[in-house]
Amino acid sequence: MILCSLDFETTGVHIINDRPIEYGGVLYSTGQHKCLDNQGMLIKTDLEITPEITRITNITRPALDRFGYEQDEVLPIVLQMVEVADAVIGYNCRRFDYHILYEWARRNKAVLPEKPWIDLFYDMPWQTPTGKLTHVAADHGILNLFPHSALADSQTVLAIAMKYDENLLLQRSQMPTVVLRSMADRSQNDLVKQAKFRWNPDNKIWWKPAKQQDADEIIHACPFPVMVDKTRTPEELDN
Repeated sequence: MILCSLDFETTGVHIINDRPIEYGGVLYSTGQHKCLDNQGMLIKTDLEITPEITRITNITRPALDRFGYEQDEVLPIVLQMVEVADAVIGYNCRRFDYHILYEWARRNKAVLPEKPWIDLFYDMPWQTPTGKLTHVAADHGILNLFPHSALADSQTVLAIAMKYDENLLLQRSQMPTVVLRSMADRSQNDLVKQAKFRWNPDNKIWWKPAKQQDADEIIHACPFPVMVDKTRTPEELDN
């Protein structure tokens, strides 16, 4: 299987209004256990690079102006890497990177090839704790030397993924995801947090995404009451 592991650093988190400022991509053959291509590049933009974005990514306006590539130069490279892959893989990529790339292609009247997208945030076995990519990598005995560097993050995703059967990850990526809602009282908040449930302030609920086929097993493993919330989707709550 040929995987395209990709990651974008951006001017912000709005999938339509913000723009990519760094691309990292790796083509990897699971059969040969070999990286076939590695691309990491800064991308110029006219949008503001805020101090907060610089704090997170270490990307500055002078760096973009001096070392950045034009967006029109980078987009064909990204699309070609996706085109030759059997699947795309990333971390939180279905929620964010996919949409960044889709909108980028749409603005340039280009077509994003249709490929399965494996998202390690959602598609690893449910027993695997998720959180920040650096922490998940450390849990797998992997050191991400340059967090929030797009190429380093893409390489780290592959290193984690190779701890699992790639066909299992691909299979799980196609499974429906449901919302699990904690029914615990406030005295059990510490347990809820330890179980990696997230607080949604708009709906005032603790929740977590789960593969539909894992839901019963997760519910039975939790030391507090949990239900499947059929009235909400992960996309609605994941803000």
